[in-house]
Amino acid sequence: ALDRLLAPARSQTLRDRVEDCWLALGGPAVLREAAAVDHVYRFFDVIARHERLGSLDDVAALEALLDLERVSASGHARLQVMTMHKAKGLEFDHVLLYGLGRLPGSSRPGVLSWFDIPGEHGVERKIISPVGPRVEVENDPVHRYIGQANAAKERHEQARLLYVACTRARKSLHLLGHTGGADDEPRPPARNSLLRMLWPAVEPAFAASYAPELVAENADREAFIQPVRRRFTAPWMPPAVRALPGVESSAGERGTPDEEVEFYWVGTETRLAGTVVHRWLQVLAESRIDGDPRDAALRDALTRRWLRELGVGEELHGAIAARVSAALDGVLDDPRGRWVLEGEGHAELALTGVYDGDIASVVLDRVRIDGGEHWIVDYKTSSHEGGNLQGFLDAEVTRYTPQLHKYAALYAAFAGARPRCALYFPLLQAFVEIQ
Repeated sequence: ALDRLLAPARSQTLRDRVEDCWLALGGPAVLREAAAVDHVYRFFDVIARHERLGSLDDVAALEALLDLERVSASGHARLQVMTMHKAKGLEFDHVLLYGLGRLPGSSRPGVLSWFDIPGEHGVERKIISPVGPRVEVENDPVHRYIGQANAAKERHEQARLLYVACTRARKSLHLLGHTGGADDEPRPPARNSLLRMLWPAVEPAFAASYAPELVAENADREAFIQPVRRRFTAPWMPPAVRALPGVESSAGERGTPDEEVEFYWVGTETRLAGTVVHRWLQVLAESRIDGDPRDAALRDALTRRWLRELGVGEELHGAIAARVSAALDGVLDDPRGRWVLEGEGHAELALTGVYDGDIASVVLDRVRIDGGEHWIVDYKTSSHEGGNLQGFLDAEVTRYTPQLHKYAALYAAFAGARPRCALYFPLLQAFVEIQ
């Protein structure tokens, strides 16, 4: 499944490839809550914001972005992670305070120091530290007094926050902190840590943990354990997805048993050639080819790459590529074919609407807008050998007229313009309007 992450993808982003890999591994099948699905797609969104040209410039930068993402737990979560600030006013059955032995962040000293002293009638007075060389400032008693006063204020604020955190618990409070120690007793924690404030109350518990029998018991205990790996009892397969009601597309001349037009007579090579020709005509109409489409090397390379993406074996590439090349030559050598491709309009336009009381979804090969007149052009890569070409074209018109009537009705509802419809045969250089 991981191979699809490394396979070259002409149009897929890294975010989409990661999602495909996750789906192939059965990721959705192990999620038990809707909130977990939301979290997975939050992860995909972070990748999408950071990727560039389908890759990552710096994986560490992605990890830093993930650290900044705050994922809210669902309303039924049993565990909530939050800061002491955010816990104010809330209560929990059990409270766990981590990292009490660490030093809290300290504020950076400002260029100018001052201190407010309450005066008479509620009017405050300011004491400002003098500004001068660094040596003089550090030795100035006013500056040192202001610094000590601010440090004391910060210490009182930390004590207040610690009190708020400890009093959020209804049933139990768990205090977790660390400190160094000698062989037989712990040392006091860092002076400015929250654990130092609690030390008079918790020191006996720390001292008890230094008992020789406890030290020996914990010596071989691993600090970390590996998570339990969960496996599927059978290879996971995605559930079948229902097709859109009335889905129908002429692209590549692929059909379903329920369509009005049957293609049982179309051979495998012909059908695959039709698919690739449709792709070529789409990218030509959208001007997405970087090079001359008449360049044989470019044409052959793209055609063979698209065939590989379709899973076609190398033994069929030559015959299919020859048919594709003949169709492209027919379009590029035909003034009417160039008119279809080079003007304003849409390529592979997908529409869904109501037709004859049912929902219908279609893909229009080409919509050509010429001077306010809208054309729906349906490509047909059929070939005809022998005589009576007009009879063949008349039969094709009869076959596809109901389909194009549906296309015209859906497009008219979408664009507000009544279109004209035509079939275009690249191999025959024939453009046939359907009344």
